Amino acid sequence: MKIEKQLEELVARATSALGGELESLILYGSAARNEFDSGHSDLNILLLAKKLDFDVLSRVAALLDWWRRQGHPQPLLFTLDEFRRSTDAFPIEIYDIRDRHRILHGSNPLPDLVIDNHYHRAQLEHELRAKLLRLRQKAVPVLKSPKELLRLMEDSVSTFLVLLRHAMLLKGLPPPAARRELLAAAHMADVINPVSFAQLIDLREGKLSPKSVDSVQLFEDYLKQIQTLVASVDAL
Repeated sequence: MKIEKQLEELVARATSALGGELESLILYGSAARNEFDSGHSDLNILLLAKKLDFDVLSRVAALLDWWRRQGHPQPLLFTLDEFRRSTDAFPIEIYDIRDRHRILHGSNPLPDLVIDNHYHRAQLEHELRAKLLRLRQKAVPVLKSPKELLRLMEDSVSTFLVLLRHAMLLKGLPPPAARRELLAAAHMADVINPVSFAQLIDLREGKLSPKSVDSVQLFEDYLKQIQTLVASVDAL
């Protein structure tokens, strides 16, 4: 209920601040599909305006400041025309917004957007390699701290699940929306062995005690499966 009240207030503040300049206000991500996890999820918002010049940005500043103070990430700000022209620059993000969204206010430009697989694959490989490099860099200082190593993996698994989903899409394998079903489908398709991913989901959801997990062994397998995923996308 708290989430719904915040979204209602967001719409009220946005329409008051922008009036006719506001094209659409869109909730996207896990919360748009009732998969919100208060411990890990965000309320992600896309704001589309007719223009985003200095005057409009000044009018929306107080709204964005209020939204951040509620503990949410800053909304994505696009003009409607910019957003429609960005499918080659942000194919993963736009694909996910198109797939998981809820219109809070205004029109829905998403069904008409077409995403080119060439750009989709290129961004996916870039994101996978960048996130793998970052995971390694962050892991090195905490390898001897089981608690911090587990936390690092728990914090990263959602991102890699998103990228796994896009790998399945590019392989022509429609991925299930639910995380566990996605892992089962990836296993059936021989994309990865999902055991480490499933354990990290269990840890996040409190279904598995950190004390029962060998953090080093889990990290070794997690790293191996991510590397397998990278190689799989590289071969497409």
